[in-house]
Amino acid sequence: MKIFSKFKNVNVFLVLFAFISTILLSSFNKVVLADENGYVVANVLSGLIPTTNSKNMIISGDSTVPQVSILHPDSATDGDNSSGNDDSLNTKVIVGEETGGLDNGYSKWEPVFLQYDFKKIRPVKEIKIYRNTYDNAISTYKDVKVELSTSPNFEEDKTAVVFEKQDIIESRESKGKPQIINLDKAIDAQYIRIWGKGHYIQNTNSSWKGYSNGNLYNEIEVMASIPKSEVPSQPDNIQPRNLASGKIPYVYGLEPSNIEAITDGKIDDNYAVHNSMGNNWLQFEYKNTYNFNSIKFKLEPGNYRSVKITISNSPNNGFKEVFNKINWKQNNDVEVINLPSNTKGRYVRFTVNKDGESKTKYSEIEIWGTGNNYDESKDEYVEPKSKYNQLVWSDEFNGEKIDENKWTIIDGMVNHGAIYNRGAVSIKKDGNNSYLAIKTKNFNSTEELIKAVGVDNYLGQSINKQKVTWSSGRIESKNKYSFQFGRMAVRAKVNDSQGIWPAIWMLAQDETGHDEIDVLEYLGQDPWGAWTTNHFGILGKNKASNGIRNSNYEAWSQDFHVFEVEWDPEFIKWYIDGKQVFQSTQGKDDGRDGMHTRPMFPILETQVGDGWVGDVDYNKQNTKQDSDYLIDWIRIYQMPNQANVKFDDLRSLDKKENKGYEITPYSHTNNLIKLSDGDLNEENKDNFYYGGQPRLENSRIAVGENADIESIIYNVPNVKDVHLTTYYQTIEDKMTWNSDAGAYEGYSIRSALINGSIDFKIFTSKNGEDWSEFKNIKIVDNFIEKHPGYARTTFDAYGLPDNTQFIKIEFPQYKNKEYKLDSGDVKSVKNTDIQLAKVTFLQNR
Repeated sequence: MKIFSKFKNVNVFLVLFAFISTILLSSFNKVVLADENGYVVANVLSGLIPTTNSKNMIISGDSTVPQVSILHPDSATDGDNSSGNDDSLNTKVIVGEETGGLDNGYSKWEPVFLQYDFKKIRPVKEIKIYRNTYDNAISTYKDVKVELSTSPNFEEDKTAVVFEKQDIIESRESKGKPQIINLDKAIDAQYIRIWGKGHYIQNTNSSWKGYSNGNLYNEIEVMASIPKSEVPSQPDNIQPRNLASGKIPYVYGLEPSNIEAITDGKIDDNYAVHNSMGNNWLQFEYKNTYNFNSIKFKLEPGNYRSVKITISNSPNNGFKEVFNKINWKQNNDVEVINLPSNTKGRYVRFTVNKDGESKTKYSEIEIWGTGNNYDESKDEYVEPKSKYNQLVWSDEFNGEKIDENKWTIIDGMVNHGAIYNRGAVSIKKDGNNSYLAIKTKNFNSTEELIKAVGVDNYLGQSINKQKVTWSSGRIESKNKYSFQFGRMAVRAKVNDSQGIWPAIWMLAQDETGHDEIDVLEYLGQDPWGAWTTNHFGILGKNKASNGIRNSNYEAWSQDFHVFEVEWDPEFIKWYIDGKQVFQSTQGKDDGRDGMHTRPMFPILETQVGDGWVGDVDYNKQNTKQDSDYLIDWIRIYQMPNQANVKFDDLRSLDKKENKGYEITPYSHTNNLIKLSDGDLNEENKDNFYYGGQPRLENSRIAVGENADIESIIYNVPNVKDVHLTTYYQTIEDKMTWNSDAGAYEGYSIRSALINGSIDFKIFTSKNGEDWSEFKNIKIVDNFIEKHPGYARTTFDAYGLPDNTQFIKIEFPQYKNKEYKLDSGDVKSVKNTDIQLAKVTFLQNR
């Protein structure tokens, strides 16, 4: 190997290394004295996000939970090297599947790397790697190797191996201390790769031991020389400032009262009130790192069971106590805590328990400190550069009520712990501002909830009376607007707290049920994480997801943010506040349609409790009992002259003037019947659905008895694609448990047909008279609900002949067709066993 900079052979050693610091730097973790040439040594990895070659996805829950290749990607560069048993302190990748047995699959694992880009070439002098550690175990980290390179692809002649592949053995004495790689001479590099092949764990309290497939990094530091000019200049005034002045803290739990008074500069009895009783907390969250000098506070005078103040570089872990009193009394004086020098951090948390039954009242909090950068302002939103730049659809929510020409309001649907209802969604005015408000409210009992909002109890399902006590809302543009490829942006302020789950997402208009893009999922018990995820494949068959948790320095619920997705045939990109946070191409070329080649519609909602988000707090202290999810606007952009969507929900076969989104048949044969919602299985709308989504399938078409060749014709000039959403009867005596779906799976009569075909056909024509059958139809069988549910099958016709203007949909001929039951009995296909529910077109402009 050609080494482009000389360095000595590096031995691994674990030492305590102290830096003499004269320059405080918010964007780098550690800085030493400037040399005579005006350079300083700093951690150039601070705040960076890694990439990996690992193809192994980390699954942390059921099928609704996104799978990721890197878990907690920001943890290893957040400046916090405190350790603990909580994996959330670590950035994690996995090296293979754990299979159990003697080696747990280790023999088949392959080393994987984390790779960081320093953004420019830096002369690297030292590397520190803090790995995961556990209180009652020691680890051997397998096949560790560290490389530096000037090339992102690590070509051999541009790469230096600074630590040759070998195991690193943790001991009781070295636990929690870093691996340090000191270089005799600096190596110019822009990239670092850190390799590993999992670790071998030995419990120190028992005989248990075994292999684990995770590479976990608590903190990684790369020390390199940088020009002093890149260091933010020191402020002229180095006197401490009250960093809390006018700042609103994040309050976990119930909605606080008069919270502005906590930092209004007045020590009086105009209290800010934390309304959660018992042990509760609030914290001040800063974008920049500060050196805290002192903390001053005053609570309502009286006795307190406990008062604790902690400081950290991370919002929810690594806190160090600076004040901890049990059975403490607040008198009339302000409490002053003088802090040791070099007490640095970004988070100051106050955890108070007055007497277990009382609210906490704050008169004033002051946090005094110094820093190089006091700018805590937020960047203005700037649209990302995109070819999708023409506004084609939007709602600014400036009216007096929700525009139901654009939105369907879900009413009566039970979902997790809530019933969606019309009363939960409204337009909320706040001065000159106007928002869509989705209100989440606890009615304390199922009976009171149903009395207030009603319920659409499909299939007579039992309602969990412990969980379903909440009213919440959902609106969606289903059946009123959808688009295929473009950019969708939503400015919103999420509501939070344990068990609250606001979301922005999209589903396919033709209801395949497996096409889903999550622009935002916010789990209220994780205030600093916002998930962006792509779901693809078919439930119970090959369903998968690819997503990431996006961290913010303060709780996302503290302010409005713009959550955005750019959806393209080649990739899907997510943005928050105009900055790209994630990109996915998974599922694009493996037959699972990961980029979603069918129109989709937006959904805005707040789910409550259960599933991924977990339960609400039944003690009613950590879950807000009444809160609003606010949406300022939603905007959809496409390219000029991009193909648009036409859609027929088949509510009527009558020919009408086609304007905008909806389209009606140009003509049809006479022996077609309409089916809506009735008592018979073939009529009951509850039998026509994809699990978990609103039951809106109340308009469908079938052929009449003794029908001959029946069809529907549409006039769609320059039509490009067509999608048919159809339903087929299921076999009444056959179902199997599908463990991947967590449900019983039914079987379509298409799978048990004895003779002939009962598939739909599509014909094209330029003039409405000369027809050609389009043969290249893709048929998608979605997850099939058990009988009496009907099987949803989608017929996709992509790339229709140029200049096609007319589309004819021919219904299958059912007469003399038979299928076999699981028992062996034979049944004849009925005319209502085959139904057409939706027709979706993509039309070139």
